[in-house]
Amino acid sequence: MTKKLFFASGNPSKIKEYTAMLKKEGIAVLNKKDLNISDQAEEDQPTFKENAVKKAKFYYQLSGLPTLAEDAGFEIDYLNGAPGINSRRIMGYEATDEELVEWLKKQVAKIPQNQRTCRFRAVSCLVLSPEEIYTAEHSIEGCLTDGIRTDYQPGLPYRSMFLEKNSGKFLMDLSQEEYENVNHRQKNIMAIIKYL
Repeated sequence: MTKKLFFASGNPSKIKEYTAMLKKEGIAVLNKKDLNISDQAEEDQPTFKENAVKKAKFYYQLSGLPTLAEDAGFEIDYLNGAPGINSRRIMGYEATDEELVEWLKKQVAKIPQNQRTCRFRAVSCLVLSPEEIYTAEHSIEGCLTDGIRTDYQPGLPYRSMFLEKNSGKFLMDLSQEEYENVNHRQKNIMAIIKYL
């Protein structure tokens, strides 16, 4: 089994989450800071999967290591899946967490209570070689609420108004066991760990 993996992300919350999950599997995770990589892969593809694959290939070439990349976002059904792949750039630029919470607050106010279904979607891509490319995709289903939480993890602003479907709780209120049962990233890791 591969014991070292490059995780291609600059998002501190994602780095922390992926590192913790992979550590349990005995895999050491290196990130862009560890390898002094400042290059940015352009996320210009039309789907989460295509962006994840593009990023994983790009950073595999730079790192020379098995590389894992993710593209993820927040989808609101009433807005036809927006912000989707533009979750960080829905305002036309790389918005701050606070700006995105304000944007979300304005959207929620326009959506009827019975039409607030939404989800977090994540696609993970593992590149072991130019010929060995694997992807996994999962989501956390839920709905939007009027209440706003300010204790979301940095880099994850859409969690501020999201209630998980089965529990009706904010993600930050789930127990460790409850969160592991719905965690889309963990499900992705479990799906592709067999290839490492």
